Amino acid sequence: MKYCRPAGLRLILLYSQDRRGLGHINRTLAIARRLLAADPNLVAYIATKSAIASNFPLPERCDYLKLPTRLTPRTFQRTEADEEASLQHFRGIRSQLLRDAALGLAPDLVLVDHEPLGISGEFRDGLYALKAECPATKFIFGLRDIMDDEVRTRDLWHKLGVYDALENLYDGIAVYGSPKLYDVVEAYAIPPWVQAKLHYCGYVARELPAVDGVELRQQLGLSPNGRLVLATVGGGYDGYPVLEVAAQAVERLQAKFPELIALMVTGPLMPAADQAALMARANARCRVVSCADTFQLMTIADAIVSMGGYNSVCEALAAARPLVIVPRATHKVEQRIRAELFASRGVARCVLPQTLNAETLGDALEWALRCDRPSHARLVREVIPSFDGDVRLAAYLSQWLGAAKPQPEIGVVHEWKPDLSRHAVGIAADLLRVSLEAAQ
Repeated sequence: MKYCRPAGLRLILLYSQDRRGLGHINRTLAIARRLLAADPNLVAYIATKSAIASNFPLPERCDYLKLPTRLTPRTFQRTEADEEASLQHFRGIRSQLLRDAALGLAPDLVLVDHEPLGISGEFRDGLYALKAECPATKFIFGLRDIMDDEVRTRDLWHKLGVYDALENLYDGIAVYGSPKLYDVVEAYAIPPWVQAKLHYCGYVARELPAVDGVELRQQLGLSPNGRLVLATVGGGYDGYPVLEVAAQAVERLQAKFPELIALMVTGPLMPAADQAALMARANARCRVVSCADTFQLMTIADAIVSMGGYNSVCEALAAARPLVIVPRATHKVEQRIRAELFASRGVARCVLPQTLNAETLGDALEWALRCDRPSHARLVREVIPSFDGDVRLAAYLSQWLGAAKPQPEIGVVHEWKPDLSRHAVGIAADLLRVSLEAAQ
């Protein structure tokens, strides 16, 4: 029996390419929540490879499609050719699943996050098949401003056929950032005939949590007045070296800051042996937990150490806390570019992996702990006036879901206009509390 969608029901399919981290699935869920809250007749499906997608609470009228990852016991030894064949096999499985899901759901709108054709092109067939069979469907590419090394990204886009997709597949390109900080047109050589599709939404972060700092500190068993360093490494699969050195740096700083306490969050993907090693050296002044709402903890921290992922950096800056970034040590340089960009604006310090030790991280943390918080918060707002990109993105996507198709002006790159209302009350209250504490 052929399925007939009820009249008036609208559907959006979101592709989130997370494999090892938390950032993409977190961002996708924030966007889904905004869209669903604004439209009671909308349902959302998220396609993701994330191994921990089920750990996140889904909003009402939202479900996810778990794409399989390749699993190989460590006891098996494979040749390089076997490994490549296995990767290709699972890529083919995901490609077929994505194609079937896209055609079966026949969404009104598809939002593809970060990888315009899916990882290694795994969503290419599904996207083009959907466009051919459902010409009314709208396609939006969600472009995180900093992808990777610019030349490497352009080469990869040429190889995968991304430029053709931007021209002929996608109706719009939502940029998660600001051209004043990072110009994607220049970085990725986006052709003039595609530039009209760009819509800068600003930085996308979860809504700043309303937290009673005194109550939260009591719940965590923390001193109401002691300085708190929060160290977080996202999913944590490669975050052990950062937390190990952070513990050493905090120990050195406790002579200068007697009330200093550290709270370290390993993340759910950190290997059990690494978590155990950190737990073994934990004490009352350096606590370790595997999972926590790090955004909540950021609001009560005096200084933050994090890796350079988009979400981690955006949330720390949205909380207006002094931030020390240790970018991921990998062949991709996206995190290093982001860390150096915000360090150059004075809102963060960057400690590169090759220079990471207790002394370098300790010096950066001392800067963070000695920052004048009201002045730092003002500087953050000057650099990034607003973090409500999810609100602006939802409004942009709603135009494509509506009856009227937005008509971009040719040659004009649209940028979001800051709206300070969302955070203004919280920031004002925070600055007042800090001022009162300083006066005591």
